This record gives sequence, structure tokens and C-alpha cells, in this order.
Amino acid sequence: MVKWLTIMLALAGLAMGIYTVATAHEPLPKPPPAQPPSVNPYARGIAATGLVEAASRNVSVASPEPGLVVEVVAQPNAVVRKGDPLFIMDRRPLEAELVRMAAAVDVAKAELERIESQPRAEDIPPLKAALEAAKVQAADEEDQYQRTAGAFKASAASEGEVARRKFAAEAARARVEQAQATLLRMQAGAWAPELRAAKARVAQAEADVAALRIRLDRMTIRAPIDGTVMKRFIEPGEYAMTSGSAGANPAMVLGDLTRLHVRAQVDEEDSSLLVAGARGTARLRGAVSREYPLRMLRIEPWAQPKNNITGLTPERVDTRVVDVVFEMVPTGEAGALPYPGQLVDVYIETEGETKSETKVESTKIESKNETKSETKSETKVRP
Repeated sequence: MVKWLTIMLALAGLAMGIYTVATAHEPLPKPPPAQPPSVNPYARGIAATGLVEAASRNVSVASPEPGLVVEVVAQPNAVVRKGDPLFIMDRRPLEAELVRMAAAVDVAKAELERIESQPRAEDIPPLKAALEAAKVQAADEEDQYQRTAGAFKASAASEGEVARRKFAAEAARARVEQAQATLLRMQAGAWAPELRAAKARVAQAEADVAALRIRLDRMTIRAPIDGTVMKRFIEPGEYAMTSGSAGANPAMVLGDLTRLHVRAQVDEEDSSLLVAGARGTARLRGAVSREYPLRMLRIEPWAQPKNNITGLTPERVDTRVVDVVFEMVPTGEAGALPYPGQLVDVYIETEGETKSETKVESTKIESKNETKSETKSETKVRP
């Protein structure tokens, strides 16, 4: 009896559970969306991904030479003028080289002064004495040659001895000419080509110093434009690399934030719908959705692979895009402006109607008019 009572109670509980589940049709609550969906505000328009940038483009400032950073002058959000210092590199290696080059200038100038001061007063008397001695020796050798020639005629000397005396006399005359030329060269002073070469060496040494001073000035990296420091990637004590180095980041990023631009990347399939001067709207993503009117500045006629990726699932990445640059039009309303580098949804207005659609509409209107005229004629014919 207890067994059957237990079975009956179990069946009754099962039936009650089935009835409860079958009769419960309460709708589940639908949570509201985290933010309103982005809707194209134009009846006919194309959508694109836009990147906010400064009016001057984002200017990446890098060190002209690799080296140690000793001081960072400009901080993020600092407004700088063209030529203001941004950061300073270590100047000590170049200053040491400057000391050596300055000494080379002094050496070159001393050499030039030595050449210009020729001849020295004490150099002339020895040369004159050497010339007189050479003349005396040349006269003696000439006399010996004449005596030997006379003896040869009298058969008192051999032909070989005459030849030796003649050669000695000619050598003595050559020494006289050499001593005289040396004296004249010394009296004439510095030789013009040698003087020009010395002056050129001085100019070269001074040019090396001037070039090194320019390099020293480049160790203070200055702002190339008027703008705002948007990002800093360098700290004092770090080793800065040049922009061409592999994996090197720019030291700073500057931009003119007085006006903001939006660079929209239009898919190549929609590029044929672009119209110069078309209106545009940018919608900022986030918890608070804001819209900004855009004024088209230019369409850059160069298609390139897409590089601004939003990360959405249906987004195409294996495509090419055309850049369209807009300027954000100030609305006067209170609200935060987007930051350079933010992604926004851009909507661009296209032409109102295409030619094919206009023809279809005109055909429909003509057919309606023909139907109306036929109906009127039938009405007149009826008795």
C-alpha cells in the first residue's frame, strides 16, 4: 500500500511540474543597448572609418643623431612655437672633438703666418755668402780648365784631364746658378701657390669647426612647427635612436590642435560615389555618442591597403581604400572634442539620384500619364 501511495505522489508532483512549466509564458526582460546604434544620417550616403588627426598632420620628431638624452624640456600638452627646444642630447663627445679641431685651426694659422713672414732677415746673409763662395770656386775651376786646355795644346796634358777640368768648371757654374736662384727665391718671399695652399688649409680647419658647431646646435632638438606636444616617448637618461633605425619610435609627436581633421578611408567599392565638396558627419564612439559636422578639404587620389582597423567582426581588411580629408566644423556647442588618433564613424553624402533611377522614375510618370489620358478618352467616348 505504501509503495503505491509513493508512486501516486511522484506522478502527481511530475504532473504539477509539467503544468507549471507549460503555463508560464512570462517574457524575459530585454536589456537596453549599451549605446545607441550608429545610423547613417543621410538618405544616400557611404560609411567609412575615420581617424582624427591634427591640422598639421601628426609630426613625429626624432633625434638627428643617436645619443644620450640629458634633458627633456617640453612636456605633453605644452604649446610650443617653431624653434622652441624640445629635448637636449649629450653634447660632450662633440665638444671634445671641437677642442681638437680648434687646435687644428691654430696650427694651420701658424703655418700660414710662417709662410707669409718669409724671408727671415737672418736667412739672407748666409745665402749671399754661399753665392760669393760659389762664384770664387767657379772662377778657380774655370781658370784651372783654361790652364789645362793650354797645356793640352802644348802636349803637356792629356785629353782626359782636360775633360775632367771642363766638367768641374761646368759643375761650379751650376752651383753658382743654384745659389743665385736660392737667394732670389728667398728674397722674393712666399710662393703664391704655396700661400694659397696654406690659406686653404686654414679655411678647411675653420669649416670643420663651423660644421661641428652646427652639429652641436642640432643636439638641441627644436620644434619644427607651432603646435602642441601630443605624446612623449623619451625620458632623460635614455638612448635616443634616429628615425631610420629598426623599431625606433619617434621621441615626440607634435601637432596643430587649433583645428582638427578627420582622415576617412573610403572602400574602393564606394570610391566612385565620392563627390568633391560633399558634406560629411563624424560620430564619436563611446558611452556618449557625439556628432560633428565635417567640411571636405580634399580627396587624395591614391588608393592604398587599409591600415585603420576597427576590430569589428564584419569589417573587411583585404581591400584598398581612398583617403578623404575633412575638417571638423566648430558647432559652438559645449562638449569634449575627440583626441587625435581616435577612430570615428564617418558618413559622406552622395548625389541625390543616379541617372538610371531618374530614367526609371520618369518612365513610371510617363506610364501613369498615359493611363490617365486613356481613361479620360474612354470616358468621353461613352454615351
